[in-house]
Amino acid sequence: MSTILDVAKLAGVSTATVSRVINSPETVREPTRKKVQRAMGICNYKYNALARGFATKKTNTIGLLIPNINNPVFAESTRGVQDYADSNKIQIILGNTYYQYEKEEGLIKTLREKQVDGFIITTTDPRGAVLNSLVEEKVPFVLLYSTLKKGPFSAVGVDNFRGGYLATEHLVKLGHQRVGMIAGKFSISDRSLHRWHGYRQCLKNYNIDYDSNLVAQMNYSLTCGKASMEKMLALQDPPTAVFCSNDYMALGAMKGARECGLSLPRDMSIVGFDDIQISSYVAPGLTTIHQPAYEMGKLGAKLLFRLMEDGTGKPVQKMLESSLVIRESTQKV
Repeated sequence: MSTILDVAKLAGVSTATVSRVINSPETVREPTRKKVQRAMGICNYKYNALARGFATKKTNTIGLLIPNINNPVFAESTRGVQDYADSNKIQIILGNTYYQYEKEEGLIKTLREKQVDGFIITTTDPRGAVLNSLVEEKVPFVLLYSTLKKGPFSAVGVDNFRGGYLATEHLVKLGHQRVGMIAGKFSISDRSLHRWHGYRQCLKNYNIDYDSNLVAQMNYSLTCGKASMEKMLALQDPPTAVFCSNDYMALGAMKGARECGLSLPRDMSIVGFDDIQISSYVAPGLTTIHQPAYEMGKLGAKLLFRLMEDGTGKPVQKMLESSLVIRESTQKV
């Protein structure tokens, strides 16, 4: 197997020049660069990034963990991470945890063995057990879609409490007194829990009794959104409006309401959370809480790279603005 020394001898340059051609080709004059690249081809030289990583203790690779590859909101934040990483010549290894703590823990362990330089994580572990181990090992990481406003972890998110409050208040101001909520399971999503707290606080502020029968904790999926809506509509006193923890569940809830014979929004008003692109294309258009997923991913990558560079930076928490986007899926009672 050819080595970097073989390439350098054939090209008539130093090994340092070969290294620059590999890692920073723009810093090498074109004639020299082409000469080295030609020598690499003749020698059939394969650059061993892993070996370089052992030598420098850097692989220029990060792990990005998301909980649901099917949900377009995570595609948007991934695009933000990818764009920032590309501009800094960092590679990404993407892992899907399926909202399972064991998978998150396993992926982190596997990627640590592959010597990634840091992590960007949308965690399914609100207790932070797996995250605390990263802190103890001094592994740089940043949380996305986080509820943290202070603490030992760097994080980027939105105010989920405020988002839940705004969504519920919109329905209440339209005259709805029976407002349900289809929530993601609190045990795997502190984001959903905080949105539920916002929902409850809004009901309290508007003197509307909280009814636990109108709250469903489900997995984040179209089918669970549909099933939850059908179950609520079977109640003796069903809701006239429903706030869903994300747009994905809301789209399922809309289908469930229609299959039960309801007209939207005349018979049922629905609000989602995320503002994924398809929400403005369905009929009726989905009223939802917008969160800047792309910007969140880009900022998360920026914070991580800062941590990777200085190694001793203090944790930083950034809360981005969310907003209510009113479309056609809601109307007055």
